[in-house]
Amino acid sequence: MKALGKSLVTLVVLVIFVSGCTDLPSGQGCGNGICEEGESASDCPSDCGALGGAPNPDQWAGWSKHEDQHGFSLYIPQDWSVEVESNGLISIGENLAQGTGAMAFVWTIVLNEGTTEEELFGQLTSSISALLPGLQVTGERYVEEYDSYVGKVEYGDYVGVLSISIDNTNAYLSGLVVPKDQYNESIDKLIRVLYSFQYEPDAMDPDSVGVVQMETWTDPNEGAFSLNVPKGWTVEEGSGLVRPYIDAGYVMHVTSPDGTMGVYVANPYRYIFVVPNWVLEMAGFVEGTEYDPSGGLSQPMLVWHYIDASDYIHDFIEPLFSDCDFRGVNSRNDLAASYQGAPWITEVTAAEERFTCPEAIETIVVLDTYYNLAGTEMWATSLMEYWAPEDKVELMEKIVNEMQETFRIDPEWAAEEQKQVAQRVGIISQTGSEINDMIMSSFELRSQTQDETLHQFSNAILGIEDVYDPDTGEQWTVPSGSEHYWQDIYGDIWGTDTYQPPTYNDDWKELYCPDCS
Repeated sequence: MKALGKSLVTLVVLVIFVSGCTDLPSGQGCGNGICEEGESASDCPSDCGALGGAPNPDQWAGWSKHEDQHGFSLYIPQDWSVEVESNGLISIGENLAQGTGAMAFVWTIVLNEGTTEEELFGQLTSSISALLPGLQVTGERYVEEYDSYVGKVEYGDYVGVLSISIDNTNAYLSGLVVPKDQYNESIDKLIRVLYSFQYEPDAMDPDSVGVVQMETWTDPNEGAFSLNVPKGWTVEEGSGLVRPYIDAGYVMHVTSPDGTMGVYVANPYRYIFVVPNWVLEMAGFVEGTEYDPSGGLSQPMLVWHYIDASDYIHDFIEPLFSDCDFRGVNSRNDLAASYQGAPWITEVTAAEERFTCPEAIETIVVLDTYYNLAGTEMWATSLMEYWAPEDKVELMEKIVNEMQETFRIDPEWAAEEQKQVAQRVGIISQTGSEINDMIMSSFELRSQTQDETLHQFSNAILGIEDVYDPDTGEQWTVPSGSEHYWQDIYGDIWGTDTYQPPTYNDDWKELYCPDCS
């Protein structure tokens, strides 16, 4: 409010200066209402300090007060109109439908991150240029006296000025354009319009304009994060920081008062998956079974082969929406590319699908991460679901965007959490070693009649290794030098230095090599 007032004052005072007096119709000197070259607010306040001498709007003949349901008011000539764009840009003018005649602009923007007036000036003026094709802004400069960035507008036979100021996380743009041949008769009207502009939150009608007020919500469990949520909506029980596994996760479940709109976010969603391998199989953990490497300290994982985000939606999500129409899965490469995760994450995919259901449009977004932790291959998904009646989907998307953009992790909590993660990660490594030791002991029992020490020494001298079929215990002697050995469908044995079979198919069986490095 205060900063917007400053921005409007800046605009009114600078409008003539920045527009360039020599480009405008010449007047008859101080007192004619035109701030001409050589005149200033100090030596000609009646012309160059128009705001100070502006009358009370109630006394303006032929003007009326416009009270807008978006939460503002202003005075305009009776034949002028006001339009509010979906992005919040307010346009005021005498012929807005055709985009002609004198026009004024007011725009309030909530900034997501720190930026300068100059950077924002270019972004916002390009948006106005989309409404007024061919509009150019020249002579941009920072005016220290008013802490604003201003520029001259040239639009065909139009001239004008734009001004931007920033107050903490809010930015304010105000401006005007007017035909050169109408400058004398229109500039006073435009200045009065901007002078009369007032924010009136009590006048806002949220249902009519599709606006939901937001308020800050902080994690109640550890104070780990905060974000904006719709005011008056219910943050469901269970929302906040969760610790289902060795690391922290979070859940957000927010619903509208009537339950027709809402958003659910879970990271991770349901299980963390561990990729099947022969070690797990020998211990009885086949695909589809739960595997708890923490010894009861955390939620069990699920043994399941890796699938990317698109296949996850097909296999796990679509069955949950059997009464809805599917609109097809779309890859979200942009989301995957922007993901910044831990260094052990080796693959990231993302996908989205929208469902038309009887009472709402449901949108599902999945982010899928594949990683190797302490020698165990695992993958997990983060899921966001939001829903709304068809006529409110756009509003729901705006709410979701603001929730995401305002998500902030508490730095003190993050610093402490980083110390604790290293300690908890050891749980998987230790338990995995115990399983491996158990399996190795079973092979030792099968060969207990042999002199194992002598046998290993002999193999080292001969450059050979003993490998076994983990299912049958059948043994082969093969040339040493590889870290992994595989048997194909013809019974031939091949060695590799990575945990990948020689070719990508499902016909290879990994053999157990107890002495491989």
